Amino acid sequence: MERLVLFNKKGVTLIEMMIALVILLVVSLAFMQTALLGTSMNVKNQLRDEAVNIAEMRMNQLRSLPFTDLATSPYLVSPGNSPAEAVVQRNFRGFSINYTPTRTISDISTDAKQVTIVVTWSYRGQAYTHGITSIMRKRSQ
Repeated sequence: MERLVLFNKKGVTLIEMMIALVILLVVSLAFMQTALLGTSMNVKNQLRDEAVNIAEMRMNQLRSLPFTDLATSPYLVSPGNSPAEAVVQRNFRGFSINYTPTRTISDISTDAKQVTIVVTWSYRGQAYTHGITSIMRKRSQ
C-alpha cells in the first residue's frame, strides 16, 4: 500500500481564508433573515389568535344574554348601534397590545338580529382587524 505524500505544506493562504469567511458570512446572514421573518410571523399569528379569542369571548357573552339585552351588555363604554367596548390589554413577550372590540347590531326582523364584532389592534405601526358575525334569534316560548 502506497502512502500519499504531500509536498505542499503551506496550508491555506490568507486570501483563501478571507473568501471562505465572506461566503460563510453571507450564508449566515441569509439564515438569520429567515429566522427573523419566522419569529415575526409567529408573533403576528399569536396576536391574531388572541384577537380571535377576544371576539369569540365577546360573542359567547352576547349569546348568553336575553335577546332584548343585546345592546346593553357588560363591557360597554358607550351604548348605541355600534357601541364601543372596553379596551382589552394583553402582554406578549415583554410588550403589551391593546385590542379594541367594537360591536354592531342590526335588526334583520322583529325576532332576529345580526351581531358583528370587530377587534382592532396595532403592531409595529400597522393596524390589523378581525371580525366575526352571528345572527341571534329571539327564543320562542
